[in-house]
Amino acid sequence: MNETGKTIAKNASVLMVSQLITWGLTLTLMIFLPRILGAKAVGQFHLANSIWAIAGVFAIFGMDLLLTKEIARDPEKMADIFSIVLLFRSLMFVIGFGFVWLFTRFVNYEAETIQVIFIIGISYFFVLFSGAHRAALQGLERMEYISLADIVGKAVMTIGGLILLFLGQGIIVISAFVIAANIVNYLVQFYFLHKLQPIRFRFSWPMAKWVVRSSVPYFMVGVFAVIYLQLDIVIISLLVNEEVTGWYAAADRLFGTLLFVPSIFITSVFPVLSRMHVTEGQSESMGKLMRKSFDFLTLLSIPMGLGIIAISQPLVVLLFGENLIESGPVLAVMGIVLILTYQNILLGRFIISVDRQNTWTVVMAVATIATIPLDLLLVPWCQNTFGNGAIGGGLSFAITEGGMMVAGLFLLPRGLLSWQNGWTAVRTLLAGLGMMAVVWFLRDAFIAIPIAVGAIVYLLLIVVLRVVPKEDWVLIRDLAQRFLIRLRGRKSKPVGLEG
Repeated sequence: MNETGKTIAKNASVLMVSQLITWGLTLTLMIFLPRILGAKAVGQFHLANSIWAIAGVFAIFGMDLLLTKEIARDPEKMADIFSIVLLFRSLMFVIGFGFVWLFTRFVNYEAETIQVIFIIGISYFFVLFSGAHRAALQGLERMEYISLADIVGKAVMTIGGLILLFLGQGIIVISAFVIAANIVNYLVQFYFLHKLQPIRFRFSWPMAKWVVRSSVPYFMVGVFAVIYLQLDIVIISLLVNEEVTGWYAAADRLFGTLLFVPSIFITSVFPVLSRMHVTEGQSESMGKLMRKSFDFLTLLSIPMGLGIIAISQPLVVLLFGENLIESGPVLAVMGIVLILTYQNILLGRFIISVDRQNTWTVVMAVATIATIPLDLLLVPWCQNTFGNGAIGGGLSFAITEGGMMVAGLFLLPRGLLSWQNGWTAVRTLLAGLGMMAVVWFLRDAFIAIPIAVGAIVYLLLIVVLRVVPKEDWVLIRDLAQRFLIRLRGRKSKPVGLEG
C-alpha cells in the first residue's frame, strides 16, 4: 500500500475506534431518554439542536472547511487564519442569539420548549469554538486528538445524563448538562492543538477580508446543507406538534449515528484530495482514490440501508420502547436515504476539494428550496393518511437526496467514475437484496439473529459475485488490523506516530 493509502488507513482506523465508542455512548443515552421522558422531550431536544444548527451555520460561515483545506495545503497559514475565525464566530453568535430570540417570539411553542432552545444555545457557543479547533486538527491530519475529545465529551454527557435521568430530572436539567459536556470537548481539543502548534492570536484587516471573502463559497454550501438537513424538524414542529417531532427525531438521530462510516472516511480522505488537487491536479492517483472511495461506500451503504428497511420496526421497539413505535416507518424510509447520503457526502466533498464549491452550492440550494414544498405537501398528507406526519419528512428527505446524487454524478469530471463502478454497484445491490430477503424472513426473531444471518449472507454473496477485487481485500485487511490493534490497546508507539 502507498503512503497515501497508509495515511488514510491510519486516520480512518483512529476515527473508527473513537466513533464506535462515542456511538455506543450516544446510543445508550438515546435508549433511556425517550423511555424515561417520552417522545415529547426527544422532540424538544432535537428541535433545539436543529434550530441552533441553522443559527450556527451563519457563525461558522464556512470557515471550518477553509481552515482544513488551507492548513492541509500549508500548515503555516494556521496562525494567520485561526484568530480571525474565532473572533468572527464570537460576534456572529451574539447576532444569532438575537435572531433565535425573535423566532421564538413568533411561534407557538410551549414555554418549556423555548427554555430548552435557549439552554442548548448557550452550549452551542462552545460547539462553535470546538469546530474551529477540530477543523485545524483535521487539516494537520491529527485525527487521534479529535477522537479523544469526542470520546471524553460523549462520556461526560452520557454518564452525567444517565445519572440525572435516574435522579428524576427533566429535559431542562438534561439540556443544561450539555453545556458541561461541550466545554470538556472544547478544552481537550484546545490543549492538543496548542501543544502541536502554539496558538498565537493576531489580527490584520487584509487577512480578515481575505478569510471572509474566501469563506463565502463554503458558507453557501454549509448554509444550504444545514438548513436542508434541519428544516424537516422545524416544519414538522410547526405543522403538527412536539410529539410527532419526537417520532421523526428518534429515527433521524439513529439515522445520523449510522452515518459514522462516511463521516470517518471523508474526514480522512478530504485533506488528501485537497492536497492532491494542488500538487498533482487531475491525476490518475486522485481518480483512483475517488473510484475506490465510491465502491467502498457503496459496499457499506447498501446492506446497512436495506437492512434498516427490513428491521426498522423491531429495532425501534428494542431501542426506544413502545412509546416511539411510530418511529419505525420513518426509520424504514431513512434506510433508503442512508444509501443515497453515503455517496452524496463523498460527491460533495470531492467537488469542494477540487475548488468547485460554487457548483455544489447550487445543488444544495435547489435541494433546500425543494424541501419546503415537499414537506408542506407530504407532512400533512402523511399525518391525515397514516396519523404520522413524520413519515412525510422522511419521504421528502429521500426525494431530495436522490436528486442530489444524480446531480453530483453528473458534475463529476468525465471519466472519473467508470462502467466498472456501475457494475460493482449492480452486483452489490444484488447481494444486498439477497441479504434483505433473508433478514425480512427472520425479522420476527430476536433482532440479533436476522442481523447476524444477514451479515453472513451478504458477505457470502459479495464473495460469490466477486464484488471486491483482490487489491481491495488487502486494504480492508490493513484497516481491520489497525482497527483491532487500537481497539485492544496493543500499540508499540503512540497513536499517530506510525510510519
